[in-house]
Order: sequence, then C-alpha cells, then structure tokens
Amino acid sequence: MVSIRELPFRSIVWALGGSLIVLVTGFLSLARAFEPSVTIPLYLLLTVIIAWRAGFGAAVVVATCATLGLDFFFTEPRFSFVVASRQDVFSLLIFAAVSLLISHLSRRIRANADRLGHSEAEQRALYELSRSALLLDWKTCVDEQLCFLIQERMRLKGVALWDEREATFTSSGDTGHASDRLLAAFRAERSYDLPNHLESVRILRFGVRSVGAMLFRGDIDQLTADSIATLVATHLERIRALKAEVAAESQSVSERLRTAVLDGLAHAVKTPLTTIIASSSGLREIGSLSTLQNELARAIEEQASYLADLTDRLLRTAKLDNATVLLKLQPTHLEGLIHAAIGELRTAYDTSRIHIVGETDFDVSVDPELFRMILVHVLENALKYSVGATSVTMRVGVTGNALIFSVHNEGSYVPLTERELVFQRYYRTESMQHRAPGTGIGLSVAKQAVEAHGGRIWLESDQDAGTTFLITISI
Repeated sequence: MVSIRELPFRSIVWALGGSLIVLVTGFLSLARAFEPSVTIPLYLLLTVIIAWRAGFGAAVVVATCATLGLDFFFTEPRFSFVVASRQDVFSLLIFAAVSLLISHLSRRIRANADRLGHSEAEQRALYELSRSALLLDWKTCVDEQLCFLIQERMRLKGVALWDEREATFTSSGDTGHASDRLLAAFRAERSYDLPNHLESVRILRFGVRSVGAMLFRGDIDQLTADSIATLVATHLERIRALKAEVAAESQSVSERLRTAVLDGLAHAVKTPLTTIIASSSGLREIGSLSTLQNELARAIEEQASYLADLTDRLLRTAKLDNATVLLKLQPTHLEGLIHAAIGELRTAYDTSRIHIVGETDFDVSVDPELFRMILVHVLENALKYSVGATSVTMRVGVTGNALIFSVHNEGSYVPLTERELVFQRYYRTESMQHRAPGTGIGLSVAKQAVEAHGGRIWLESDQDAGTTFLITISI
C-alpha cells in the first residue's frame, strides 16, 4: 500500500476530500437519507473518480475509508467496527476488493492514456524538430542552431554538443561543465542516463562511426533521446556532404573559368611570342650588334622561349581537360622518349644530375607526346626542388604488363596532408613555393596524362630521404 507521505500534495487533497464525502454520507445515513443499496454504488463511483483523477494511492485511502464507513454506519451493530454477521464480513471484503480492483484498472487505463498522450506529444515534437532542422542555415554554425532548436522544441533546461569532426563544443541553456563529460563519454563511446540529475548523454553515430556526443538536461524519454541523437548525427553528416559538394562544384566552376581565361590568353599570345623569338634570334644572327645589345637580344629570346613553353603547357592542359581525349597509341622506344624529355629540359636545368637506373632499351605502347609530357613535368619538378647539385634518380622497371618508374630527389619534403593536393592544378606546397618559381600546372598535367593511359601517379616523401614520384602505366 502507498503511504500518505509518498503521495503528492494533489493526491492528498483528493484523498482527504473523498474521505470527507464518505464521512458526510455516513452522518446523513443517521437521518435515513442513504441506504446501503445507494451508498455502495456511490462509494464505488467515488473510488473510481479518485483513482482516475488522483491516482491509485489516493483511491486506496478512499476505498479504505469507504469500507470502514460501510462497517461503522450501515452494518449491524451500527456505530461500531465490530461485525456480527459473517455475511457482512464477506460483503465488506468483497466491497474493498472490488473498489481496489476497479481503482487499479482505472489507474492503469489513465496511465496508458497518459503514456499515449506523452508519446504523441514526443512524436509531434520530433516531427517539428526534424522539419525545422531542414530549414537551418547551413552556411553558419549549424551546431549552435541545433542545440537551441532542440532545447526549445523539447522544452529542456540545456543541450550541449561535441562535434568530433570539427573538434568543437557548443551548448544552449544551462549545461554546467558539460564539455569534459561529453568528451569523456565520447572517448569511452558510452551513452548513459542519470534520472536523478535529469541528464542524458548520447553518442552520435553515423553508420558504424562515432561523430560526436550530445547531452540533454531536463525531462526527456530515453527513446526520444536516442531518436534525437540519430537525427542530429544524420543532419550533421548531411550538412558536411552538402558543404563538400558545394565547395567541389565552386572549385570546379572556378577552375573551368580560370582555365578558359588562361587558354584564351595562351592562344592569343602564341603568335606574338613566336614573332618575338624569331626577331630576337634574327637580330643576333645579323652579327652587327654590340656586346650589350647581343646580351639584351639573348635575354629577350630566352624569356620569350620561357613564355612560349608556358603557353604550350596551358594548351596541353586544355587538351587533357577534354573528356573525349583519344590516345594515339603506338610502339615507341622508351629510351628515346626519356632522352627527348631530358633534352627538352637541358636549356633550363643541369640535366647531368639525372641518373637512369634500369633497362630502357625496349618499346612501349603509349601516346608519345603525352608520355614525354609526363616525363618532362616529373623530372622538372625533381630538378627544380632538389637541393644544390644533388642527383635525381629515375628507376625504370616492368612488372607483368605494367611499366613502373620512379623519380627521386633529395632535399624536398611534402607533408602527408598535401600529397594529394600537389596534383591539383595551380596548387603549390607552402614549404616549397618560395624555393623556386612555378605555376602549379606541371604535376596536374602529368596526372591527367597518366590517368589517360589508365595508370596511376603518387608520391612518397620523407624529411631525411627526400621525395619520390611513382608512376605505373599499362603497356
């Protein structure tokens, strides 16, 4: 039985009121205003009402008072708790049992109705929360918006969020020192509930990967907390995917625009550069120039040649950007291709530093122009960023039907986070961009040419050993 001390104030009031009605009914029976045939249904109805409105504890108190009232006021001998007839004893016991049973059933019906109403309210709140989450401004801090939205919709004291991807802590309302608890829970990958403190912590998971942790302070159902955690994890990943897609599309549009402009300029300056090179070379051939004039003409020719080479690279890049590039595969002598690439670099670099290791006296089925372009750009990169007069080593080998070669230099180092970025057009590593001039085009062109052959290019780098570019191409 539930004690009066355990009843809330509202139940106590209802219990006292029901007991008072029982007492008043008993006194009215003195004037024969109520007969047992009327009083018993009245007490049953009173007990059911009390159970429905105030709970089972209050109904137990009223049912007990009603049983005692029937005994005292209506059962012979009257005005005494002594029961003379065994039949009256059974009647009182049956009345008490029926009262308690009806009260219990009424309480269960009311509890089920309350749970159903609470569940419907939670579902409505979750629906409103998910709909509002879709309308959040993903360009600003989404974590902060989510915390505030959940606190407002679920009527909580506070909400806190740890985002592992961004390594950020965000909160709304009163969360106390939640950052340490969230971080500890995330590292332990353990969700928990503290009903006495009205606090719940959930690990945010997307698939099998944990992406963060969330704390709720306030009255919230465990299943609702689980649902909100799933919703938040999914929404955070959706926002990240959206941002990545927008960034990629923006970068693609920007790159296409920049490429179009540069390609247009390359075509526009090609003819003037050819004229400048031819004219400066003609002036030097005349032979009537002074020493100073000859040096100036030579400088003009060299710089114009450099611009012409840069223009050719831009035009080659435009060709590789075309999705319908057709390879002109033909048997080509590998050694001749390598020497042709080295010869192209001879005017700008000390190519005597290049050492070739491995057998090269055989034919390969490649596009000669694109393959030479690959060698030129990779060798140029190695020569440009090597230290002093250190050697550049090219190793050549064949495994099955794949041609494998590597180009290694000393003194350069590419961090792990930038080893994919260096193959993006116009990208230059922060640690190397001040050591030598460049455009960031060469490796991008080489990568596109390698992939056009169905191959792969990547790099390995060590601060002590240097950097090695590795290329595989099917032959």
